[in-house]
Amino acid sequence: MKSLADDPAEIGRATRSLVAEALAQLNYDPPGPGFLGRIETFATALALWGSKLNLTSAPDDPGEIAFHIIDSLSPLILARGAEGIALAGAFDAGVRVLDLGSGAGFPALILAAACDTDFTLLEARRKRASFLAVTAAEMGLAHVRVDSSRTDSIALEPVFDVATARAFAEPAIVYRTAAATLKTGGRAI
Repeated sequence: MKSLADDPAEIGRATRSLVAEALAQLNYDPPGPGFLGRIETFATALALWGSKLNLTSAPDDPGEIAFHIIDSLSPLILARGAEGIALAGAFDAGVRVLDLGSGAGFPALILAAACDTDFTLLEARRKRASFLAVTAAEMGLAHVRVDSSRTDSIALEPVFDVATARAFAEPAIVYRTAAATLKTGGRAI
């Protein structure tokens, strides 16, 4: 008998269902009609590539994937409430976002699936960068660019409105790197 772990498409479908349930519990309407389909595509790709590239500890666990997806969406979820005023507009159309150390695509591919913001995903590991580029294309995210160059904060230019990072480095390194990439008034998340 075939297990769930043997079927990336089934993992994608199960993850989509769990994400839809979690968003309903949070009273957060999925942004746009194609969002959940893009999430299913992402989860399927993660299940397919995940163990080969060591992208996450449990690439075949829909519950774990759904947890990371909801966590990645938290800036958008928070921005809708009164307590999220500082995040308002951070992911509007025309905003340029840099995701530092994009790895498995959390949070950048998930946020990009939810909004039309221009995203640059910075990932120095070539195999992970390939995963990100292929998955972004499969998700139909034309507003996502993957940069696999190795760079340090000295070489970066302040051209971004927002910098995101999740499990990138120690906080001091994250903020130093983000500061080098952000325009005046930019935000690091």
